[in-house]
Amino acid sequence: MARPRTFEPEIALEAAMTSFWKHGFSETSYDDLVTDTGVSRKSLYSVFGDKESLFIAALAHYAKIQIPQMYGPLLQEDVTVEDIYGMFMSLREMFLQTPDLKGCMLTNLAGDQAIHNPAIKKVYDDHGDKVISLFTDALIRAGVEEEKAKELGIYYRGVTLALQLMVHAKTEFEVMDRFMNTSLNELRALMK
Repeated sequence: MARPRTFEPEIALEAAMTSFWKHGFSETSYDDLVTDTGVSRKSLYSVFGDKESLFIAALAHYAKIQIPQMYGPLLQEDVTVEDIYGMFMSLREMFLQTPDLKGCMLTNLAGDQAIHNPAIKKVYDDHGDKVISLFTDALIRAGVEEEKAKELGIYYRGVTLALQLMVHAKTEFEVMDRFMNTSLNELRALMK
């Protein structure tokens, strides 16, 4: 008879996600994951599989929680251009008030060797496509013409990537603020 699990997979996944987020895929060993999750190697492996499988599960978990946290206003049915602008201003405040941010786990991955793994790259690309769609759809619902919304969807995905890389690189807040200010000129023009 199989013994019941002695750990909560969701809690272990959260801990693994934090470990990968902090150190990256390449620099995180399975021993690190065992230590950081507090779960035995055998138990982790039986639920999540090898390091790559656990990383993909951690990325998917991160993407699932990150979308509503970072892009919540874009999910509103009655979103306005002002709401989208406000989302960026909320990010600005978060960057200002939380100097020890690690950046976006998925964006940080772009500089990791793991990005060359097709399964991992697919998770990364799917998330990027989802963010572009979120921006595009929100802009359309906010009354922006469809072709313009598609262009801006790609553009604002790029802006969020750049901001997340700046956070990861510990760029001075003043530099990030100036970059964000320039990047939002189009949204400000749409609000007039």
